[in-house]
Amino acid sequence: FPAHAAGSPQFMPSVLWIPTPPSFGSVSMQRYFGALHGEVQRASAQGSHEFRIDPLVPYTGLMTGAQSRFLRALDKWFLFKWRASRAGNYDLVHALAHGSGHLLSHLQGSPKTLATVHDLIPLRFPGELTTAQISRVRKQAERLANFDLLTTVSEFTAEEVVELTDIPRDRIRVVENGIDQEMFRTPASFPPGLGHLTDQPYVLSISSAIARKNLKVFPEVFAEVFARVPELKLVRAGAAFPDDLRAEFCRRCGEDRLIELGRVPDDVLVPAYQHAAVLFFPSLYEGFGLPVIEAMAAGCPVVCSNTTSLPEVGKDAALYFDPTDPAAGAAGILEALSRREELVARGVEHSSAYSWQRTLEGHLACYHELLA
Repeated sequence: FPAHAAGSPQFMPSVLWIPTPPSFGSVSMQRYFGALHGEVQRASAQGSHEFRIDPLVPYTGLMTGAQSRFLRALDKWFLFKWRASRAGNYDLVHALAHGSGHLLSHLQGSPKTLATVHDLIPLRFPGELTTAQISRVRKQAERLANFDLLTTVSEFTAEEVVELTDIPRDRIRVVENGIDQEMFRTPASFPPGLGHLTDQPYVLSISSAIARKNLKVFPEVFAEVFARVPELKLVRAGAAFPDDLRAEFCRRCGEDRLIELGRVPDDVLVPAYQHAAVLFFPSLYEGFGLPVIEAMAAGCPVVCSNTTSLPEVGKDAALYFDPTDPAAGAAGILEALSRREELVARGVEHSSAYSWQRTLEGHLACYHELLA
């Protein structure tokens, strides 16, 4: 990147974006980077012409993460440090995820600094992380205090940052995630090989298989749902059920009731939402919960947990239940089926406010604040 003197009058204010290293293979973080990058290229966001925004590494599409821990560590602790030290002087540096605090001391000049916090999930749900890995996440959280300002994707996550880091709330701004409105609202057909799902009534589930996604409730929930609505099936997109959970589901619900698509591209994801009877999202913890808004934009009713950020994001356009109560989850799905037309209309209206243009404009407002 061309170096220049920070604040020099012949240049508009300059911003350096630091994304998550591509070698980490974080699809959600790459999508976030890509969506904001696309908005910068379109220059449709209010105020986008007032800044020069450069990424530390170019966005080249979704990239598969490196399998080697050594290569990931090399990327984060050496290559990214080297890139940061060579990037030149910038008026402001924006870390698009909160794990980049170790780069601050390697930046040239004295830029204002901003970091976006998507969640601090490992500090609440460590899962299978080792003690050393949790310690690194805690260190990343501690480094957030070194940034001049933070953004979070929800009010819930802002309160989590305050509770887990003691950073004052007045140093945090909420800038919600967006979605690609055109993509989810444009009618889409399944690609060849999946066309049979168009006429198959199904409940859709989208998630990984980690513990906080709460997949353990599925056998009990759907045994009740299928007993009441026998023509339904469950379609899973994302990680497959663990073997023991799949066996229990098939024993209680029937093997023919489960269709697992695996990880799907957008040309499958969009019609999967659009043709689903309901999205069932029983997660125990979300920093935001994009599937809720994506489903609503696609015209799919949402039944989700009443925990963490989800009621904040879904507002009165979703149905909520206690994720520890499978009977309540089943009742939520059955209610959504009976109120489908109403919930679709509510969801379409509510989701219309969420766009990546709005997200970028929220960040640009923070840039103005920091550089005022």
